[in-house]
Amino acid sequence: WLSPSQPTRIILAGGGARNGHLVDAITQAVQAISPNSTPETSDHLAIDPQCVECAAFAWLARQFLRGLAGNAPSVTGARGARILGGFYPA
Repeated sequence: WLSPSQPTRIILAGGGARNGHLVDAITQAVQAISPNSTPETSDHLAIDPQCVECAAFAWLARQFLRGLAGNAPSVTGARGARILGGFYPA
């Protein structure tokens, strides 16, 4: 899943980013494939690992409200960029 010939940066987020056992296991797995890579938490990007999900949903809402695509076809395999979500006033 990682190519040793490619520079990589592994960012950990969510509850698992604070789980020492899980972080150690991920670090060992990553370094076995790419010795120069060390996973780091999203703290280094000034985003609390516990807040990544809410930040992602806020970004998706922003994209929707601006009429911009919220997907990445090259990642998801979608046929094209799409505006995601909906607005349903009560």
